Amino acid sequence: MTERDYAPLSVACVRGLCEKLYDKRKFAGGEIEKMVKDFHDANNTNQIKKLIRVLGQDLMSSTNPNVKNGALMGLSSVAVGLGQGCVTYLSELTHPIIACLGESEARVRYAATEALFNVLKIARSDSLTLFPIVFDALARLAADPEAQVRQGAELLDRLVKDIVVESGRVTLTSLVPLLRARLAARAAGARQFAVGWVCALDAAPALGLRAHLPELLDPLMAVLDDPNPEIRRMCEVQLNEFLRSIKKEPSEVDFQAMINILIAHAQSTDDLIQLTAITWLKEFVELAGASLLPHASGVLAAALPALAYHDDARRKIRETAAIVNFQLMNLVVSDAAEDVSAVPADVTAAADKSDVTAVTDRSEAGDVTDAAGKDTAGKTALNLDAVVGVLTKMLNHNSVHTKVATLDWILHLYTKLPNMMYGQTERVFGGAVGALTDPADDVVRRALAVLAEICSCPAPAAPTAASAAGVLESSPYYHKFLRALLRLLAADENLLEDRGAFIIRQLCVLLGAEEVFGALARILRDARELRFAARLVDVLSSLLLTAAELHHTRRQLRAFADPATHALFEALYASWCHSPVALLSLCLLTHYLFRSHTLVLQATHALFEALYASWCHSPVALLSLCLLTHYLSLAHTRSCCR
Repeated sequence: MTERDYAPLSVACVRGLCEKLYDKRKFAGGEIEKMVKDFHDANNTNQIKKLIRVLGQDLMSSTNPNVKNGALMGLSSVAVGLGQGCVTYLSELTHPIIACLGESEARVRYAATEALFNVLKIARSDSLTLFPIVFDALARLAADPEAQVRQGAELLDRLVKDIVVESGRVTLTSLVPLLRARLAARAAGARQFAVGWVCALDAAPALGLRAHLPELLDPLMAVLDDPNPEIRRMCEVQLNEFLRSIKKEPSEVDFQAMINILIAHAQSTDDLIQLTAITWLKEFVELAGASLLPHASGVLAAALPALAYHDDARRKIRETAAIVNFQLMNLVVSDAAEDVSAVPADVTAAADKSDVTAVTDRSEAGDVTDAAGKDTAGKTALNLDAVVGVLTKMLNHNSVHTKVATLDWILHLYTKLPNMMYGQTERVFGGAVGALTDPADDVVRRALAVLAEICSCPAPAAPTAASAAGVLESSPYYHKFLRALLRLLAADENLLEDRGAFIIRQLCVLLGAEEVFGALARILRDARELRFAARLVDVLSSLLLTAAELHHTRRQLRAFADPATHALFEALYASWCHSPVALLSLCLLTHYLFRSHTLVLQATHALFEALYASWCHSPVALLSLCLLTHYLSLAHTRSCCR
């Protein structure tokens, strides 16, 4: 080694830089610092460039770690000697240092961290031109396996954050993709580094990080499932801070850009992610209101299944989901009162396609809706086709609470948007009928309410002045529903015995006892399954004689005062013939004593056999036996008097 090889450095200075002992390297660095000051004062840029080249290329090319450490010390000393003048040579100084951050020797990586700290501390905001490569280097250092290197990186990281915040010159458009990439990494160090940067940038409102929240929300939500509790806590605190800022300034928030992200994460299997996402959904629905109706199907797909949680660990998720469901339902108001419309079934908006399953790129729905979820008339568009699709799927859920909420939604839509829902009835009808077999009474009640609304809902072109009975008879779904109900009862004897009376009583309340009994009687009159018809007639006869819901019907039949009652009696009589006991009970109820006497004379023995065989387990037979005994006693008394 000669002076000429490393000029303008002396051989002694080079040897000092290459020493293993830090103090000797530090002394050589002091010599370089003085030399650089002299060059700078003399404006000798050639010598400065030559010196940097010797340190950054010649010495740096050595495989000896001590030589590399000496070169790093030398570059750091050059920056100190130049002061603010180092900005002119910033690229030549920093690139060799950053390259050493990837060395296999931990001592070299630590020395490079120290050298970069010294250079950036002097350059301050002028170093931001190199920010992307510095940021990438910091991210790699955060995941370094050596604790000493990570400690040095933390000091460097704090310095860079301070520089960024105080300068306000960083372009977040280029920084946010870097943050997203680091948040998506599985390494704990990289994630912690990225979350820390998000916190630091958000602490400086002038940088405008919150405008980029739609780009960061998805990876931040994903960090909540990190196995490291400290990282999860950092991310949770920052997300809460973002949500607080949204609640303070909702007018500046792009709800549409984030709603699909929340919908996807609200269906996560991780409790913290799900709770956080569904809490955000609650605030979004409250703040954005009807503008989120185009995404209603996705919100329902996330909220309704969460109603099924019954354990204490997920109680907060269930309660928040219930609030979301309630808020969203209140946004769907009568189409005559509010600016709410439905997207036609043949035009399904891209927003709702992506809402239900995952976060995907959204596309506009042609001329029907714009990106804000509004139709061309300026109304908030509810994608009814997508909403009904989610609701019919939820009818197959195994949770009673989910099914009850689903049926409440369907009933609400029929109540508020009857004309629009009429076109969806075929999709809803089968699921509602199937819900009648559910073991939970609440589900059956809601299903019957939905079916009653379907039967009572007139076609859009139908006249509105028709009576309730006229609407039912004109409805294509009324008799279809009753026949479907009879098929269910015929297929399952236990359903008929356990729930048949309950279902029919509920229908009498919802649709009117006379209408229900008259329609069932006309269907049963021509029934081919005689055994089932007889059993169902016994159930109907028992209800007719004893149920509180049919008190008015019993009074009407006893009075026998109007044509409608005459027609009802004729329908009942024709179908009650399937059961001698029921037929006799009907005749006695209506004081049709002549026909009762004829029945007794023609089939007394058969009637008593039927009554005796069934009285012990049938209230109809027991009551009929009492009535018949009383009637025969009166007949015998009158005969004796004559």
